[in-house]
Amino acid sequence: MLLLLVLSSGCVSMPIVGPALLLTRADRLAREGAWADAVASYDEFLVRFPDDSSAARVLESRDTLAAMLMARAELARRREEVDRLRDELTKLGDEGVWLREDRTRQRAEASLLRDEVARLRDERTRLRDERTQLREELDKRESDLARARQELAARQAEAERLRLDIERLKQVDLKLERKR
Repeated sequence: MLLLLVLSSGCVSMPIVGPALLLTRADRLAREGAWADAVASYDEFLVRFPDDSSAARVLESRDTLAAMLMARAELARRREEVDRLRDELTKLGDEGVWLREDRTRQRAEASLLRDEVARLRDERTRLRDERTQLREELDKRESDLARARQELAARQAEAERLRLDIERLKQVDLKLERKR
């Protein structure tokens, strides 16, 4: 039993049995999907048995697995990039929705402001027309007031004349009465 243990532990270093066991182990790891471990086993084989007849196939298998590992790493990196870009696209989409909503809100607000401006312009026009009418009425009333003042002045002058006439008549009347 001890002899079997000694022989089996030394098989790897034996030039005939060792390379086959190491190669079988590396191939099994590759089949099981443990590619990084398989590459390490292939590298170990190439370091320990560089002149073996299987070295060319081992190198090719190692390079293929290494390329697959790099491709898998690149694929993972690209997937992360795609996920990041999807997240960014989602954020941009949300921002686009917000911007469209904001633009709609601003358009509605602008429409309200345009309506308010139109209403204010109409009111300004109405107030200007009203001011013009009030000025015309004021001018007319000032004209009427000037005429009324002239009439009043003429009537006051006539009243003064009549008062003077009455005074004269009174004096004439007194003189007549005295003569009688």
